[in-house]
Amino acid sequence: MDDASEFSSPLSGVKVLELSHVQAGPICGMMLADMGAEVVKIESSAGDLFRVPMEGANFYNFNRNKRAIALDLKAEAGVQIALKLAGEADVLVENFLPGALDKLGLGYEAIRARNPGIIYASISGFGLSGPFRNRPAFEPILQAMSGIMDATGDADRAPARVRPAMIDYCTGASTAFAIAAVLVRKAKTGRGERIDVALLDIALYAMSPYVTHYKRKGKLFPRSGSAHPATAPNQNFETQDGYICIAAGADHMWRALCKALGIENLGADPRFATQPMRAKNALEIGEIVNRETRKHAGRALEEKLLAAGVPCGKVRSVAEIVDEPHVQGRGLMEDIEYPSRGRFTTLKTPIVLSGKTAPMRRRAPVLGEDTREVLLGQGYSAAQIDELIAAGVAIEHQG
Repeated sequence: MDDASEFSSPLSGVKVLELSHVQAGPICGMMLADMGAEVVKIESSAGDLFRVPMEGANFYNFNRNKRAIALDLKAEAGVQIALKLAGEADVLVENFLPGALDKLGLGYEAIRARNPGIIYASISGFGLSGPFRNRPAFEPILQAMSGIMDATGDADRAPARVRPAMIDYCTGASTAFAIAAVLVRKAKTGRGERIDVALLDIALYAMSPYVTHYKRKGKLFPRSGSAHPATAPNQNFETQDGYICIAAGADHMWRALCKALGIENLGADPRFATQPMRAKNALEIGEIVNRETRKHAGRALEEKLLAAGVPCGKVRSVAEIVDEPHVQGRGLMEDIEYPSRGRFTTLKTPIVLSGKTAPMRRRAPVLGEDTREVLLGQGYSAAQIDELIAAGVAIEHQG
């Protein structure tokens, strides 16, 4: 583990109560925790849904640096514990369906009545208002509904899913940004806030150039595989041993690419001389460039084009990129030992402050691992905690 004393921890002293599961909410809480906030995560007795898939890979990455308490929030005693924790928190992050926490007595108004300065951040699929507000949502559903899936893949095949949960990532980061912004204001005024972040809003924001283009022109770009629909060459090309992505949209980049590939005459060809003309003739450009790139090995071509000032990158697998010296040197990967599971490699929040990445103060918790510690901190006696555990209101990990 890194030395936590060397990291500036700008959110040190901020208390966060997290009632979230799966991905967007936990990512937000993890980012706040990595920046130094004290985050307590409340789980049900079943635990976060993402404790199981991929041997817990999602959970281990997005729940580092948190303490976890497992409670039955359908029991009044469990709600009272949550209310007590919320009463001392600066921030509450939740990603339940709108209204679900209100029914439990943990909605915004109930928390604000106890803690007027609370920053209450709600993450949901479709937001707190509108006809879609009560619909459940997961990442692929939002990709499907937002236009992202319709725009992804090859024109002659079905719409494709983007494998990483990019909407969840962006939603978690956007919510953390909103919380940080309100914390700055709260330091001046003491005023809290109700934050509403919707995955569909985030997905549409990511698609904003295509929304603007459609609203202006009334036309949709067809799916174009790895190619950009409006600039060329900007796509994957074949090599002797795989693929290379080349993004040479600017005029000078196009000429540099032609020179590097030995087709200098095309650099001045009027059919391809300007960006609009290259976009118009993108298919022909793709065929010409592809014939040339197939003559080279990927790594060698990458080096050659970069030396010529052409933006490019060999298409790498996860197995290839994690072994790159550059990635190793950035210090984002970290090995952890998880009880009964063994060693896992996880990644930190990708933010470097004064040359330091966020330290691992705590690995992701086992279900109920910190239940007793958190309750003791809230003033419950050992006997009271034993009673809560015996009644099933609180769950304690048996290590």
